[in-house]
Amino acid sequence: MTILLILFVFYNRYETYYENEKIDSYISKNVDILNDNLTFEKQYALSLSLFISQNQIIKKALHTDNQSLALKELDRFTKGIKKSAGIDNIEIQVHTKNLEAFARNWDSSDYKGAKLSSFRRGLVKVKKTKEPFVSIELGKRLNIKAISPIFNNKKEFIGSIEIIMNFKNIEKRLKKFDLKMLALLDKKFINIAIDLKNHQKIGDFYIVDKVYSKKLYNKIVKQIDIFRSEKFYHKVDNKIIVLVPMLSVGIQDVGLIVLCMNTKHNGAYMNYSVDVDNSNYEFNHNMREVIIK
Repeated sequence: MTILLILFVFYNRYETYYENEKIDSYISKNVDILNDNLTFEKQYALSLSLFISQNQIIKKALHTDNQSLALKELDRFTKGIKKSAGIDNIEIQVHTKNLEAFARNWDSSDYKGAKLSSFRRGLVKVKKTKEPFVSIELGKRLNIKAISPIFNNKKEFIGSIEIIMNFKNIEKRLKKFDLKMLALLDKKFINIAIDLKNHQKIGDFYIVDKVYSKKLYNKIVKQIDIFRSEKFYHKVDNKIIVLVPMLSVGIQDVGLIVLCMNTKHNGAYMNYSVDVDNSNYEFNHNMREVIIK
């Protein structure tokens, strides 16, 4: 009886451990899917910025201080992307060598000459290194920004081009895996991200995108305490909610990505076959922490 009791105890512990390992593996793979899509979006934005940085009309516009010429070329480019790829959430900005706003395809206000160096760390980095750079960056908004330097024929730095993309495309691709996400900005940065001041709040965070999953929002707002918990994931109704720290260039924990996934399907944790690249994030099973680099 003693031996049976000991075996029973060890069996229960093993079952609990095995179940936790299955959950960790399932969550880790879904975080991989999120991370892979973030990486893909960054690479896509970076490739576009590199391509436009070679545009001779943009270079001429900077050289002659002709904003209207630059705007016409940006309009032509964005229309071409929308027609050929069906992507309509791309914004483009051209900056001068002094890190001032020069041309924006989405803004009709009098922004030309606005100084950006005080709050745009990515721009400062590109001017300093003369190398392209992509990241989730905090500015007047929080989104993916890919910046490439622009050089004249003498290889002199004359400005930079920036591709800005929100999380719309990522959210669409995640739906194919039955995943939903919300990108959230910590309220302590709202004085920088002033364009988000009128966005919907949830606890101490602002929802980054204007269009978002209302179902996920309603589910989380009823469980607001999860934002104050140290746990990595939470079971809410029939879903698993994962809080993934989101880093901006030069700033730690600028916000969160809320990743929502199903719990079980036919009695088993759902699995997806994905290419795992652990160099892009750190997953600590014990601390339940994920850091997207």
